Amino acid sequence: MSEPILFREILQQHQALSQRGWAIVFVALGVFFSSFGLVMFVKGAWPVIGFLGIEIGALYLGYRVMIARGKRQEEVILTPSTLSLHLRDPKGHLQRQSFPTEECAVSINTPTTWDDPVVLRAGNRRIPFGGDLNPDQRRDVANRLLRALTEARRARS
Repeated sequence: MSEPILFREILQQHQALSQRGWAIVFVALGVFFSSFGLVMFVKGAWPVIGFLGIEIGALYLGYRVMIARGKRQEEVILTPSTLSLHLRDPKGHLQRQSFPTEECAVSINTPTTWDDPVVLRAGNRRIPFGGDLNPDQRRDVANRLLRALTEARRARS
């Protein structure tokens, strides 16, 4: 018989716009920069056109980096006997780690800043996770996981 899941959370970076939304933004920027470049060309400032192309390229590169980071995913699963972390990197590679609940402890700095991840301590290992969440979300995940760990230890005894 499988154990009940006491806590399960999928942690992922929030995407502000869908792919369609980004397409609309890039079309609007393209129209704006093309119009501005045409006006500059007519006024004799033709070198401006090249710089506008560089700006669009830099924005697109930033967009691709953000989309790649958005594919990162961390899943935390707690049962009465084990705490499992499933970490998926931007390329889709999955790394699974499981630890007995008796060895696990969760901590986060208080007050939480943008640089403070949730830290899982399992034996002599220290595993940071939740780095893509904002400080309030990280604190919330840490508190709920701590409560679930306490409940898991009670269920085991």
